[in-house]
Amino acid sequence: MLSEARLPHPECDKLGFHMAFKDDTKTEVDQYARNHLNDEGWHISYFGFISDAGLARRLGEEFISARYIYKILEGLEAKDWLQRAQIRNQVISYASIYEAALHHILFVNLASDPKVVALTEFKTRKPISIPASKLAVLKAQLEHDGKNIIPTFDAVGKTEETKVRFDKKAECAHELGIIEDWLKDELIEFYEARNAIHIHAEIRKSLNYELDLSKRAYYRMQPFREQIVKWQEAKATQISAI
Repeated sequence: MLSEARLPHPECDKLGFHMAFKDDTKTEVDQYARNHLNDEGWHISYFGFISDAGLARRLGEEFISARYIYKILEGLEAKDWLQRAQIRNQVISYASIYEAALHHILFVNLASDPKVVALTEFKTRKPISIPASKLAVLKAQLEHDGKNIIPTFDAVGKTEETKVRFDKKAECAHELGIIEDWLKDELIEFYEARNAIHIHAEIRKSLNYELDLSKRAYYRMQPFREQIVKWQEAKATQISAI
């Protein structure tokens, strides 16, 4: 038999049944997290390689929020289910940052590059517009296994940028010299883990693997930035030499 315990009603907070931490507790927790982090301005400037100031700010905010939450849970010495939540938040946050940054560089800064354009193109076949009288003649002459034969021509279809898979974006960034091969592989691993985060997958994987993955997702932020900045500087030098 299930107990009669019920989920607390959202109105309980308004009625005062559940109170927030006392001010001194909130201050202590906040200071603990901030004392182990660079300030918000540092995190925003970390994405100075992003040409869109609004996106750079958002990525910086996502970065510091991921670090802040991690530090709070670290201070609580999160274990078991809470540690899994800590890991899940890290993987989702960093994978999303990597994806947004690469997407911007490819589809904004390099939108006309043939390799980038190819990401949204695919081979397809389109029907040929033929007058009904001539189509009737073709149907009378062409037959295959009792199926209708529709005349088509080879064409190139276009898909939306948002529907391009992350692994394809990462591979393209590597081909363009933006990121190194080893980093490309790890970014793909992080993003695949982000998309595969659900209870059944977590049960199959060991906590040690997930913990290692979340730490690597954070530590790869530095080479990610360094490699992009190096590529941008090399590109700027090439342009100035023309």
